[in-house]
Amino acid sequence: MKLIGLRLCEHDSNVSYYDGETVRYFKSERIYDEKHHGYSNLHSWKKDFKDIFGDDPEDADEIAIVIDPWVHNLPTDNEEFFPAIKYPAVSNNCWRVNHHWAHALSTFKENCLHVVIDGFGDENNSWTVFRNNEVIYRGYCVTEGSLGCEMIKAGKLLNIKAQCDLDIAGKLMGLQSYGTYMKEYAKILPKTMHDIRRIFEQSRYKAFERDMFGVLGQAPLNWIRTVHDHMGDVLVNFFSEYAYHTNDVITYTGGCAQNVIWNTKLKEKFPNLVIPAHCADEGLSLGALEFLRRKYDLDFTIQYHQQDIAAESKPSDMTLAKVAHALKQGKIVGWYQGHGEIGPRALGNRSILMNPYIDDAKKKINRIKNREGYRPFGASILEGYQRHIFDTDITNPHMLYVGKTAAPGLESITHVDGTCRYQTVTQENESYYKLLELLEFPVLLNTSMNVNGKPIMSKPENFPKGLDMVVVGNDISVL
Repeated sequence: MKLIGLRLCEHDSNVSYYDGETVRYFKSERIYDEKHHGYSNLHSWKKDFKDIFGDDPEDADEIAIVIDPWVHNLPTDNEEFFPAIKYPAVSNNCWRVNHHWAHALSTFKENCLHVVIDGFGDENNSWTVFRNNEVIYRGYCVTEGSLGCEMIKAGKLLNIKAQCDLDIAGKLMGLQSYGTYMKEYAKILPKTMHDIRRIFEQSRYKAFERDMFGVLGQAPLNWIRTVHDHMGDVLVNFFSEYAYHTNDVITYTGGCAQNVIWNTKLKEKFPNLVIPAHCADEGLSLGALEFLRRKYDLDFTIQYHQQDIAAESKPSDMTLAKVAHALKQGKIVGWYQGHGEIGPRALGNRSILMNPYIDDAKKKINRIKNREGYRPFGASILEGYQRHIFDTDITNPHMLYVGKTAAPGLESITHVDGTCRYQTVTQENESYYKLLELLEFPVLLNTSMNVNGKPIMSKPENFPKGLDMVVVGNDISVL
């Protein structure tokens, strides 16, 4: 049996394919070198499917799709369906899966609590809670508001620039740390997910600060710092409403699940929280495919990587030793290994690496990445060492949580709020693990192999300018 999962919307299109043995995946932005690329019609994906997988999509037994029908001028008179409906507008053998349910399915967890929060899913559905394959509660943009949309709106108010609005919320997560938390203002904010729009009302803060100080001063940054921190507490309370116990397995997906500060508050309260690397819309085709897997009770073997141009070899011990020496000397290394990761984080396959103890490491990487100076850089560390460097025991393989930096000399990976978004590396990522083992310090500044506004590289060419060394598999190029 051959099955296809599709995400065909205005942004972040992706395709998953079960060929009878293995699940393979690609995201179209990596093909077209256009961040958040989306197919403009219902058919152009088929050529890419043939080129990448070598099969004809017309031969698939069944298709499941997550789609925004209004983008393709399709009817929108049935947006409350669950879990899926037949969808002949795409093909006679196609099911349309509820957007938020596809997010939940992408975790491949059953019989647990699923929380999905994003800008919006099907039409104006901004969040959904599921338990045991049933909808428990739905939130809507027009009534409760949308957390994802309010973050974008707040970022625009603070004059954050991005080629795509979807990137504004992530930038805002870094910028808000420069404000001052206003305890008295937080006390008057609404405390539930049902009042998202009211929580983000900037006019409320302007009136508050005039009353308190008579001037606006640093109002915008103080406002978003307070609202952002408060929103983390609101989320903890929201999850608590539906969890039976703090040790319950809870999955969390949707674009808002990329907020590492909120995630850390949630993880500290709910230690069995599960957030996949593909928690945003890049996971939707996997969720659509999971709908079909459950329908036919199949067993899948999943390749958790992009179907892109892989490095043809692995680095030898000699190559690893040369790279480790270069990193100790303060060189900037482009690290291209295996296939690219699924998700927005480079986790040791498509990474730019640098010794985090170099004084001006952040400044040098910013010049290469062309990123805003207020944004932080993440780090990779051998699993188990995080408690010595970042004062936390949280295992964090996908860079979805933060820890307070406890060791000195790591300013390049420490944000203004004292935290670092870190990745814990296991022996499963063999070459990267060995590289970290060779260092006197088992921690590296790790950022994705791209420049601002572009997707992560998917072929071993056109590396960003300014690197000192490029390592593709076992091949080293000194630039």
